[in-house]
Amino acid sequence: MELFASYDTIYPADTVEWCPIAEYSNVFVCGTYKLDEASKTKTGTINLFSLDSLNKIKLVQSVPEDAVLDLKWNSFIASGKILLAAALSGKHVSIYRLDENGTDLSLSLFTSFDLPKTDGESHMSLSIAWSRPNENGSQSIAFSDSCGYITLVNLNDELIRSFKAHGFESWIVTYNYWEPNILYTGGDDCKFKCYDQRLQFEKPVFENKEHEQGVTTCSSNKIRENIIVTGSYDENIRLWDIRNMKHSYNSVKVDGGVWRLKWEPNKEEYLLSASMFNAAHIIDTSLDVANICQSFGEKNNRLYYGADWCHNNTKFEHDTKSKNKKIIATCSFYDHRLDLFFVNIKL
Repeated sequence: MELFASYDTIYPADTVEWCPIAEYSNVFVCGTYKLDEASKTKTGTINLFSLDSLNKIKLVQSVPEDAVLDLKWNSFIASGKILLAAALSGKHVSIYRLDENGTDLSLSLFTSFDLPKTDGESHMSLSIAWSRPNENGSQSIAFSDSCGYITLVNLNDELIRSFKAHGFESWIVTYNYWEPNILYTGGDDCKFKCYDQRLQFEKPVFENKEHEQGVTTCSSNKIRENIIVTGSYDENIRLWDIRNMKHSYNSVKVDGGVWRLKWEPNKEEYLLSASMFNAAHIIDTSLDVANICQSFGEKNNRLYYGADWCHNNTKFEHDTKSKNKKIIATCSFYDHRLDLFFVNIKL
């Protein structure tokens, strides 16, 4: 592991995402969240970065926004557009378009959605997910919120459904990559659930309470069809086989709480964990086990909310000297710091 670049995001940083579109694999975003203690107002920025041929971080654009809770690129180009979704504190979700003018890149607002109110109470979006396109090419977007709801919309600004999934905050929502009708959710009520759009989200297909604290993250594997992973405040990462959801088939404790989990994009056998108070970890799941194989990042006065893999390292292989070197980004909250690492893993 080698730290090769750092950047001060000014505001506390809580999410980082590399662009999954191959031509823009050197592009990534970092979201920030700033609370003004006096006025209790929340503000933030969406920072668009590029990594140049000398492995230097370049700030391309900083978009002022409400506080940013989550950022997710669309892995698929929609009607010729590369889109980025932002879950925001201001009771709405914004979708940005990545524009290119010559050699200049920028984010411009594409559309936005207001979150529904319940009994007059506004909700704050907490996480966001893109579905895989269906047969006609259309996609839905799901977002979870602070009142326990999951809301689905499409890019035509149409509300598909909003339903109560959890008793407290719904920390995470994600789609099953192989079946876009299936949604997984996790909440502060310690429950991990699955819902099926074909059943109108009336009740969960399954509900699991194996995690002992709030379920904060979940991800479907794009290579191994039956595998999903969850993480929790209880400091455990759990691997699940959707053919038997009574209990996880393996787990590993990373300490410090788990906020985000990301599969390595090529083979999806390694997991990257943003482990809150215990920095970051890479977990090997290749043999149906869950073993920590690398740990990195400073722990003092740091809170790791964001971590992600660069999706295509081939642009940088002449600099990294090794095809086994992968690029990873992490961001930490208290010291508003964005770090980029080289890590050695054999795929």
